[in-house]
Amino acid sequence: RRTHLGMRRHRMLAAVPLRHLRRCSSLASPRVRARLEEEALRALDPIMEPLLTRCLQLVVQSDAHVAVKLEFSGGICPQRASIEQAIAAAIEALPWARSSSVSSSVARPSSFMGNAAPPSLRHVGALIGISSCKGGVGKSTVAANLAFALSTMGGRVGLLDADVHGPSLPTLVGLPDGSLPLKQDAHTKLVAPAKYYDVRLMSYGFIAKGASTGHVPAAVMRGPMVAKTVGQMLSGTDWGELDYLLVDLPPGTGDVLLTLSQTYGFTAAVVVTTPQRLSRADVI
Repeated sequence: RRTHLGMRRHRMLAAVPLRHLRRCSSLASPRVRARLEEEALRALDPIMEPLLTRCLQLVVQSDAHVAVKLEFSGGICPQRASIEQAIAAAIEALPWARSSSVSSSVARPSSFMGNAAPPSLRHVGALIGISSCKGGVGKSTVAANLAFALSTMGGRVGLLDADVHGPSLPTLVGLPDGSLPLKQDAHTKLVAPAKYYDVRLMSYGFIAKGASTGHVPAAVMRGPMVAKTVGQMLSGTDWGELDYLLVDLPPGTGDVLLTLSQTYGFTAAVVVTTPQRLSRADVI
C-alpha cells in the first residue's frame, strides 16, 4: 500500500510540467516579478493610446497571472473593448505569462474652467452651447437628441435648458413619476438634477412654482434677471462628473449667451439653422 501511494504521488508530480514548477518557484521572488512587470509594460507600449488610456497598475502574481488596470480619459471610447482585448492578447503572448485579466475605469474629468470652477462644475469636462439665431429651427430638439446620443455612446452627459421664457425640456422629456420636486442638499446647497436614461437634466420648468403639477406660469423677467437665473441653475446644480454639459440656449445673442460666455466660457458651440434664407441670414 505504501508503494502504491508513493507511485501515485510520483505520477501526480509528473503530470505537472517541470517548466511550470520552475516558473512558479522563480516568480516567488519580488525582484523577478518586478523585472517581468517592466517587460510586460514594454509589451503594452505599442497598444496604449496616450490620449485615450493609461495603465494604472500592472501586477505579476506568483502563479504567473498578470492583472492590468486601465483608466480611460473619457466615457466615449469606441475602441475601449478592442484595446482591452489587445492588451490581454499581448500579455498572454509573453512566454512566462499563464493568464491575464484586464479591468478598466473612466477618469474623473478636470473642469473646463480650471481652478476657477465653482464646486458644481469642478468635474465637468466641457461646456457646449447649443444656439440658434432664430427661434423655431429645432435647436432644443437637436440639443436633447445630441445629449442622449452621447450618453448612449458611453458619455457622462448633462443638459441645461437655459431658455427661461420658453423652457422646452419639460415637454421634450417626460420625467418618471416622483422626479419632481427636485431636492436640495442641506450641506452643499446644490440641487440634485433630474435624471432620465442616465442624462442629468435641469430646466426652469423643473424648479419654477407649479413644476410638480405641470402648470408653470410664464416667467415675467427682464434680461438681467433671466441671465442671473440661468447662472444659478448652472452653478447651483450638483452635476457630478460629466464629460459634456450641453446648454440649450435661447435664440439670439441676448443676456444669457453673453453672461455665460463671459462668466464661464464655452468649450465649443453648435449653431442650429434651417436651409431657408431667413434662418441663415444671421448665421453665416
